Amino acid sequence: MSKTSMKFFVIIICISKVATFRKIQMSAHRPGLLTRVLRTAGPILIASLLFGACAAGHGPRGVYIDFMRPDQRPPSVGAEAAADSLWGPIEESERGDGIAESRRADLQALVQRFSPTLVLPKADHVKVNGRRYQLLPTNASLVADTLQLDRIRAAPYELDEMLDYSLQNLDPDSLVALTEQALRYESGQTFLETWYFDWIGDRPSQWWENYGRFRTGPDSLRWAQPTVYAHPFVDSRGRVVIQYWLFYPFNDHVGNHEGDWEHINVVPNRDHSGIDEVHYYFHIRSLKLPYRNYKPEVVNGTHPVVYVGGRLYNVLDYPIRLLAGEKNEGAHGTYPYPGEWDDAAGLGSPESVQKADKDSTRVVPYHRFQVILTPEPGRIDYQRKPEILKEWMWLLFPARWGFPAVISVGSEFKSADVGNRAPFGPAYNPAWNRTAPGLHYAAYHPRKIPVLRSFVEDLLQPWYYLYIFRTPRYADDVRGGDRKTFERLGLLPRGGLAERGLGSTILGVHIGLPRGDFSEVYNSSTGISLWRNFWAKLRVGAIEMVGGYQKFSRDRGPDDSLPKGSLSIYPITANVVLRTPDALFRPYVSVGGGLYGWESSVRVSADGAQLLSSGWDLGWTPGVGIEYYLRPRVALDIGLRYHMTKIPVEDGHMRFFTLWIGHYVRF
Repeated sequence: MSKTSMKFFVIIICISKVATFRKIQMSAHRPGLLTRVLRTAGPILIASLLFGACAAGHGPRGVYIDFMRPDQRPPSVGAEAAADSLWGPIEESERGDGIAESRRADLQALVQRFSPTLVLPKADHVKVNGRRYQLLPTNASLVADTLQLDRIRAAPYELDEMLDYSLQNLDPDSLVALTEQALRYESGQTFLETWYFDWIGDRPSQWWENYGRFRTGPDSLRWAQPTVYAHPFVDSRGRVVIQYWLFYPFNDHVGNHEGDWEHINVVPNRDHSGIDEVHYYFHIRSLKLPYRNYKPEVVNGTHPVVYVGGRLYNVLDYPIRLLAGEKNEGAHGTYPYPGEWDDAAGLGSPESVQKADKDSTRVVPYHRFQVILTPEPGRIDYQRKPEILKEWMWLLFPARWGFPAVISVGSEFKSADVGNRAPFGPAYNPAWNRTAPGLHYAAYHPRKIPVLRSFVEDLLQPWYYLYIFRTPRYADDVRGGDRKTFERLGLLPRGGLAERGLGSTILGVHIGLPRGDFSEVYNSSTGISLWRNFWAKLRVGAIEMVGGYQKFSRDRGPDDSLPKGSLSIYPITANVVLRTPDALFRPYVSVGGGLYGWESSVRVSADGAQLLSSGWDLGWTPGVGIEYYLRPRVALDIGLRYHMTKIPVEDGHMRFFTLWIGHYVRF
C-alpha cells in the first residue's frame, strides 16, 4: 500500500467508518450512570457497532469532501540529468514515450532479467463456483478506462458537478487538452477538482464480487495476466536502479481503500550478472538488503523473491472477518521473508506474511509476468505524438486510483492520510526515482527474534493468544540507528521528558502484603484482573499518577472465631520516576505520595449487621520496578511499592507492600 502505514487499530477504524452517518450520544447526569449503561448494554453496543460500521461503504459520490481537501495532490517526482544516458535522446523515440529506439530492446531485456517472483497472501482471493481466484497485480489500464472528475465549488463549499471521461474514446486533441489541464499545478478560484479512477463497488464484499466477475468474464484472460511495470532510473551514485511497480485493484486490509500501488527496487551489479541490492517497501517503512547477515532471496541468480503482505493480527481480527465478511489480508507490502513483522503496520502493529506452503496458486514466477517497460513521465512527448497518451496518460495524470477516501476515524484530519485514501499513481509516489530509505519510507533494520524468546513474549501478551507462537518473528533493530529520528517519525515511542504512557494490571496480577500491625489483622490480598483490585497509572515525562483499589480480608484467627470483615483502600498518588535509557529491560525507581482512602466493614452480629467506617489520610510510597519490552511500545511491568499511611489499624498504622505485575503501553 502506498499510503496505508498510518492505520489505526481495527476497532477504531471499523467503528469510525460510519462516523459521518451515525452518531451515538450518551449523557450521564449523575455519577455511575455511564458505568451501569456500559455494563448492561456494552457488549450489545460493541457488537452492533462492529457489524454496522464494518458493513458501511464509502458512501455516495462527493461525500469525501467532508473529511479531506479535494485539492490535495503530491508533486510528480522528476529524474536526474543522467536520465538521457539511460533512455537515449528524446527525439529518437519514434513512439513518443521518451525511449530511444536504439535503447528500447536493451532496456526491455534488462528489466526482464531482474523481474521478481511473488508469493501472494493466503486469504487474498475470491471463490467463484468453487474455484479460487487469487488477487493478482494486474494491468492498470483495465481500471483506468474511465476518468472521474468531481468539480467542487470553493465557496459555498459543495459538490458542483460530476464528469466522466471514457479515455479510450477521446480523440488525440481532447487527450492533449485533458493532459495539459491535469498537469497544471494550481486550483481555480471558484472550483476545485478531484481526479480518480473508480473501482466498482463501495465496500470489500462488493470489490471481491466484481473482481470475481472480471476473472470469469469475457475479458478473463487479460485479468488473469500478472503485470509488473518496470521503471529503470539512474540514482545519485550513478547506479542503474530498476523499480518494479505492482498494481492491485483494491486493498482489503483494515484500512480499506480502492487501488493499491506497491513496488520493490532492484540494483543490478555493474555487469548486470547479479544483484547488488534489493529494496522492499511496506506501509511507511523500507528495508534494504543485504543488511548484516540478511540477504535477499533470489532465484536463478537475478530474480528476487518477494513475499506479499499480509494480515494484521489483533484481538478484533476474527470478529471483523466474520461480521463484515472482510479478509483483512491484502496489505500488499513487499517483504523479503515470510514471518511475523513487528512494527510493520500502523501504531507498531505486527503484520503476518505467509510462505507458499506448496500452494502453487499463490506463487507468481517471474517468467509468468508481463513486464512493461515504463518510461519517465517528463520525457513523454505527447505534443509531438499525442497518440502515446492512449498508453501512458494514466502515468501522467495526478489521479487517485480509486474512490478518494473511505470514512474513518481520521476524517477530521484533513491534512493526513490515515490509510483510508486511494493512492496516487507511481510517478506521484515519494519513492519514484528514489532508493531506500528515503522520503516517507523510513529504514527498517531486520532482526530475527529467537524462537524461545518469541514464545515467552507471546505468553506474556494475553490479547495475542489467538495468534500465539507464530514464527519466525522479525523486529526492527534500532540499536544501530538514530533513535531520535524514529521517535520523530512516530515509529518509536518518545522517551525522556516527552514520554507518555498508560499502565494497568487489568491483564495481570496485583498482590497486597500487609506489614506490621496491619498484618496482624488482615490477610494478604491477591487481585487478578478486576477481581479484588484495579490499578492504573499515567506517566507523563518523569511524573507518574497511580491510582486503584485493593481489598483485604480480615484474619479470622486459627479457629475462625474472629469476626468477618474486609478493608478496601483507594490510593491516589503522584510520583517522581527515574528510569534508565530505553532498552529491552528498563529498570526504574519512584517516590511520591498522595491521598489514601479506606473503607472498613466488620460483621458484629450473627444476623449480618456490620460496623462500617471510612476516611482519607495522607501516605507516602517509594517503589522499584522493571519494564520488559515485549514490543517497542508494550512492556511487561513488574513493580514493588511500599505504602506508609497514618490510617489507624489496631494499635498502629497501615503499612503494606504491593507487587504489580501488569503491562505498560507507551504512545
